[in-house]
Amino acid sequence: MSKIQVTILLFKRIPKIFSIIFHPLLMPTLGIYVILTSGTNASLLDSDAKNIILTIVVACTLIIPLAFVPFYYYWRITSSLTMSERQERIVPLAITGTLYYTCFFILHQMSAPRIILAFLFATALSVILNLLVTLKWMISAHMIGIGGLIGLIFSMSVQYHVDTMFYLMLAIILSGFIGFARLSLNAHTPRQVYTGFIVGFVVVAGTFFVF
Repeated sequence: MSKIQVTILLFKRIPKIFSIIFHPLLMPTLGIYVILTSGTNASLLDSDAKNIILTIVVACTLIIPLAFVPFYYYWRITSSLTMSERQERIVPLAITGTLYYTCFFILHQMSAPRIILAFLFATALSVILNLLVTLKWMISAHMIGIGGLIGLIFSMSVQYHVDTMFYLMLAIILSGFIGFARLSLNAHTPRQVYTGFIVGFVVVAGTFFVF
């Protein structure tokens, strides 16, 4: 295989690799990391408290949802990790939404800072809305995730008056790459991509203004 062929093959695989690396399940963890490192009241917590919060979030919103994947295959709920068919997403979204709300409930019982609770509640709500939409239509979960992350960063800047410009610019650039990747893979239409981003942003930003 020539260098040109290798380059072309790699270029074709980049969108898929990008979609896997920045999977929607990763976004709650990234959001909590931003909260804990951006100068909000939550960033004043001691390192042990931060580690406990981060561990709970990673377990409930990333590790446990991924642990269900083999069961989805075994029970033939889904045929691939991408869950490209609308019907394949219904059960995973229902389970994921339950786990996200469980994460919110646990940290609420632990009296976690309001900013963390607001974000986790918003992520759970985003998954539930995605589920409801998926019953009739399909939108991009990837874009809901990155839209929610940008909604978080924007809300932190407005409500907590912290400098989040670096994170905001990085997240905006990342959203462009994610959107491009989903379109390149023909996983979604432009309308599904834009709708997903708007849903994620509005739900998180809206939750912060009413929570």
